[in-house]
Amino acid sequence: RVAAARLAAEQVLELLLEVELPDPSPGQFVMLWVPRVGEVPMSVADYEGGVLRLFITRRGVVTGYIHENARPGLALFVRGPYGRGFTMPRGGRVLLVGGGTGTAPLYFLAKRAGLSSAGCTAAVGFKSSRHVILVDELRKYCDVRVATDDGSLGHHGPVHELAAALLSRERYDRVYACGPEQMIVEVLRLLEGREEALEASLERYMRCAVGVCGSCVLDPLGLRVCRDGPVFSGAVLR
Repeated sequence: RVAAARLAAEQVLELLLEVELPDPSPGQFVMLWVPRVGEVPMSVADYEGGVLRLFITRRGVVTGYIHENARPGLALFVRGPYGRGFTMPRGGRVLLVGGGTGTAPLYFLAKRAGLSSAGCTAAVGFKSSRHVILVDELRKYCDVRVATDDGSLGHHGPVHELAAALLSRERYDRVYACGPEQMIVEVLRLLEGREEALEASLERYMRCAVGVCGSCVLDPLGLRVCRDGPVFSGAVLR
C-alpha cells in the first residue's frame, strides 16, 4: 500500500510503498501494476524496512493515473525484483553518470555500497532546476556535480559534457551510468580507449519482465533487457 506520495520535481512523483519483497540489488527493477489500468517497470530507488521507494515520471496512462490518484492507503501491486543489477564497487574511485530519473538507481547503488565523497563523484543531469531529484541525498555519498539543459542550475548543457570534464582530470576505476540511451552512447564514446570499466542501465519498455514477450530485445545481439539486463557492460553495449 502507498505509505506516502509527493511531487519531488516537475512531472516526477516520489512514491513510498509498504511491500514485502526479496531484497533488491541496485540496478534491478520492479513491475508496478494498477488494476484495470496497466503495468509499468520502475527502477528501485531504495528499499529499507519493507518500504520501497520509486521516482515516477508522468509519461503515459499508467504513470498519469498514479500521479493523479496516489495517496496513503491506495493499493498498488508490485512484482519483482527483476533483472541484473550493478556489480557493487569494491574500493577505488567511482564515477556515476545519471540522467533524469536515472539518478534514482545510482543513488541506491551509492547508498548500498557505502560510498563516500572521497571515492565517488556523481555527474547528474536534468532538463532544468525544476526537474532535479535526489541531489542533496546523493551528496551524503558522492561529490555531486549538476548539469541542466537550460543552465538554470550547475553546468549549462548535457550531463555527458560534465562527465567529459571530470574524465579529463581524473582516472576512475569504474563508471556507472543510467539515463536516456543517447546519454549512454555519449558515455561510451567518452570511455573509448580508456581503462575504466563501464556498467550502464538501459531504459526500455518491458511488458513481461521475465524474458518471454520480446518487447525489450536489444538488437542485434538478441539480449533481453529485462532478464539479461537492464545493466550491461560497456563491452556488450559497444
